[in-house]
Amino acid sequence: MIFVKGLKKRQKISRIIQVILAIGLVFGLINLWQNSLKNGQKLLSSQTQLMARTLAQQAANGAAPAMFLQNDEQLQWLASTLAADPKVMSVNIYNSQGVRLAFAQSVTTDDLGPDSEALRQLLASYPPLIENVMQQDNNLGYVEVRLDLSIFFDEIKYLHQKNMELLKWMLITACFIGFLLSRALSFKRADFDRRKTRIKQFKKHFAAQETTDQDEPQK
Repeated sequence: MIFVKGLKKRQKISRIIQVILAIGLVFGLINLWQNSLKNGQKLLSSQTQLMARTLAQQAANGAAPAMFLQNDEQLQWLASTLAADPKVMSVNIYNSQGVRLAFAQSVTTDDLGPDSEALRQLLASYPPLIENVMQQDNNLGYVEVRLDLSIFFDEIKYLHQKNMELLKWMLITACFIGFLLSRALSFKRADFDRRKTRIKQFKKHFAAQETTDQDEPQK
């Protein structure tokens, strides 16, 4: 695939260097792809923590109006709605004195109390996220949410893999297009260089022939 036949030595070396550079770029892309995968894993972990914290903040923001109005029924509805999310294992809403106003959990179907030892053991593997409930610069209480971070991670990982798959095909397509373009240009350039070399060789031969013809009558 390296069209160097009929080219000068300098042109042959230039063509080989171009191919070596192209191969180097391919290996560089592969290395970049591997580093991107490694960095993606780190990014997944940080995004998981960020998404979990965002959900806890949304829970606190949702509880603020009901706590301000001292509407315990609304708070219980909010806790139950949050616990219906597969990512949410339990929700506790407390006032500023630390009194529990609402509670809901989805870690088990058993009817366990919020302070039961059995429930504590079930929730031990889910670290709590605590967010203050603020209303007009007043601290009304706080929300404690326990989340299954693995579900967050899996959801973000799925989206990340989809993006990486799309990026992979984009890179493959770009490399293929580059290969076709370079091959087309290589054909044209090689043909041009061969023609140029032949013309120079023909001119030299023609000039030498003329010199020979001019010398013959003198002899």
